[in-house]
Amino acid sequence: MRIIDPTVGPRAALYAHFRAFSSPLFTICSPVRVDSARLKAQGGLFPGLLHAMLEAANAVPELRRRIRVQDGRDVVVEHDQVDCTCTTARDDGSFTFCGFRRDPDRARFVGGVKAAVQASVAIPGLDLSLQHRDDLLYLSCLPWIEVTGTTHATSGDPLDCVPRILWGRVVADRLSVCLTAHHALCDGLHVARFFSELQARTG
Repeated sequence: MRIIDPTVGPRAALYAHFRAFSSPLFTICSPVRVDSARLKAQGGLFPGLLHAMLEAANAVPELRRRIRVQDGRDVVVEHDQVDCTCTTARDDGSFTFCGFRRDPDRARFVGGVKAAVQASVAIPGLDLSLQHRDDLLYLSCLPWIEVTGTTHATSGDPLDCVPRILWGRVVADRLSVCLTAHHALCDGLHVARFFSELQARTG
C-alpha cells in the first residue's frame, strides 16, 4: 500500500475542489464488445465478465485509491490490489453480496466463482462482513435487461469513494458498462483507461 499526499502533485487543485462536494461521485457508461462464445467456453459468461471487470479496475491505479482521514487531515492510500463484492441473486427474488478475492489467473478465478456464489446465498439475511474494508470494488450485474445508465444508492458520506461497476445483459455481443468513481480521486481519463483495459479482456 502506498500513501499519497493529496495536497501536492498535478491533481492537488482538483482533489481540493471535488473533495469539498457533498456528492462527489460521477458515473460514465460505455459499450464494450464481448466475445460471449469465448467467455462461455472458458467457464461461463458471468465469471468471465466478473474477472475482466476486476482485472481492468486493478490495472488503473486511480481506481485503487481511497480517501482516509488521519489526525484530522486527508491521506490517500493506493492499495496494491483490490478485491470485490458483487450482488448475488437468491431463488426467492432477494439478493445478497458475495465477496471475491482478486486472482490474476483467469482460469483459477473463474473456477472458484460458483462455489463462492453458493456459499454466499446460503448465509441468511444480508452478508455485510466486508463493509469495513475499502480495498474493494462494488460490482452489480443485472442480467435481465440491457443497461444504458445508472445511479447508485449511497450513504451520502463524501468519504465513500469505493468505485462501483454495473453491467446488464449482453445484446448482440455488446455490453454497456457503468463505472462510478469519486471525482477527487479520478477523472474521465482514468475511466477511459478502465474501459480500454476492459475491452482488451472481453473482445
